Amino acid sequence: MSSSPTYTSKAAATRTRILETAAFLFWRRSYHAVAMDELADKTQVNKATIYRYFPDKASLALEVAKLNGSQVQSGVFDPIFEQYSGAEDRLAAVYRCMHTKLATLHREEGDLFGCPIAGLALELGREMPGVRTESAAIFDAIQARFLDIALDAIDSGKVTGWSAEALSRTLLQILHGAFVSTRLAARPEPFLDAANASLTLIGSKQRLTSPSGEE
Repeated sequence: MSSSPTYTSKAAATRTRILETAAFLFWRRSYHAVAMDELADKTQVNKATIYRYFPDKASLALEVAKLNGSQVQSGVFDPIFEQYSGAEDRLAAVYRCMHTKLATLHREEGDLFGCPIAGLALELGREMPGVRTESAAIFDAIQARFLDIALDAIDSGKVTGWSAEALSRTLLQILHGAFVSTRLAARPEPFLDAANASLTLIGSKQRLTSPSGEE
């Protein structure tokens, strides 16, 4: 089994910059729309430097998928699950966090781009099975978070007639739909509809509203 390469701090920083720039461009433009020349220009390195860290564009796409998964866990689920313990508070916080990020993006760029994990998997799943497999693993990990929420909601007696597994799958599907709806509408408000539908599903009376107070 091969081990991961060891980089100097400067090399690691360069690799991270390339990877994060690729993730940014793939999300907003799509994998196929981004040429390696453009990536080199945006990252301010030459193409040879990119290929030093990533043998080809396909391997870069796989690393972008892994980065997207790591960021959603470390940037959303890990801190929220550490701060909150109840199903309602956790679910509300997840949606509040994501909606805030979407609202900020919309203000800055005037558009929304859907889920970066699903977007890459849908674009490349047939030609790059590794990206599909990695994306499926990421969503399995997210569903595991929703499973914790589902178990807590069922144990509290607020949810009946559901198995925890089925409820967690449904919560994940609502989240998928929320990203699709916001992308189609090019505005973040549909995310609040998904949030409130999910909260209702787990028996919560909490409701999320936009900063203006409108649901």
